[in-house]
Amino acid sequence: MTALFGGFVVILSAAKNPCIVLCALFIVLTPAARASSLDHIRQTSTLRCGVNHETAEYSTSDDHGAREAFDADICEAVAVAILGPNARIVLTAYPDDVATAAALHANQVDLIPTQTLDFTHTSDATVSFSPPLLYDGVGFLVPTSAHLARAAQLTNKKVCFLAETQVEVALRAWFAQQHLRFVPFPFQEEGEMEAAFVTRNCAALAGDLTRLAVTRVAFGPLAAHYALLPGQISKDPLAAATRSDDPAFANIVRWTIEVLVQAEESGLTRNNIAAARNSSDPAIGFLTGQTGEIGTRLDLDKAWATNVIAVVGNYGEVFDRDLGARSPLKLPRALNRPYVHGGLLYALPLK
Repeated sequence: MTALFGGFVVILSAAKNPCIVLCALFIVLTPAARASSLDHIRQTSTLRCGVNHETAEYSTSDDHGAREAFDADICEAVAVAILGPNARIVLTAYPDDVATAAALHANQVDLIPTQTLDFTHTSDATVSFSPPLLYDGVGFLVPTSAHLARAAQLTNKKVCFLAETQVEVALRAWFAQQHLRFVPFPFQEEGEMEAAFVTRNCAALAGDLTRLAVTRVAFGPLAAHYALLPGQISKDPLAAATRSDDPAFANIVRWTIEVLVQAEESGLTRNNIAAARNSSDPAIGFLTGQTGEIGTRLDLDKAWATNVIAVVGNYGEVFDRDLGARSPLKLPRALNRPYVHGGLLYALPLK
């Protein structure tokens, strides 16, 4: 008796027990299972994260700016959820989305705290994404002396930008949709573009808001003379990325982010979380492990959310110190506010 398996012809009659042959063949043909991210993290007591690092020249494959501090805090939050308050993280810097994605695929990192959330990235079935945790998009940096208050005032004015990027695509689309006259001033190199901007050869510098914030800081003492216009003209959100072959780990990442957002909604901070156990608020009771099964379903202990908040704080605390008012970047909260304050952050119900 013979059988064909994936191109292998097996003579079953050669063995007294055909099952032995089939079982042996199954073992040979089945690839060795790779240890899950969650297993590796627990075995090594370390979470490996890939973070974006702004290089000297803009990357045309990644329009976002550097956000190492924010990424590090998100990484630490996930590590604390799994390993406790003394969790260890290893951060590896990469120049853009392409390089971080390659590192994730190669199992060099377990988590990318912020990766572009768009069709190109999410259509990769080997990667799982959390909901958006940082809403970025194209905006404008202008001299404060120009007294510009909104983007629509840039009609008929030169706008500097890097050519052949998604920023250019967004600019052309937005000006056309708003029926405004677009006066493009494209550049191939960042240095030349910034020189044209600071010498007032263009009225505004266009780019993703995170990138413009980094650029403004790079102006040094002159940074105070430039401001980000309110709002953005495109959608370029970021989310945490993990390998899709480890749904348990991806679930922990997702709910760690939800906890950070809910903590801000509930008024929980690093300073008051210890005293919050006495609260009658159902959401706070859930976060502090007093009610519900916040740990069991994720294979974590019931104090994991409390530990996360105690170590890194809530989402607002993370944003403010890493990107916002308390950071050198001074990036406005804008869309990255809770929905109750006009933003897009909305924690899923804890029930």
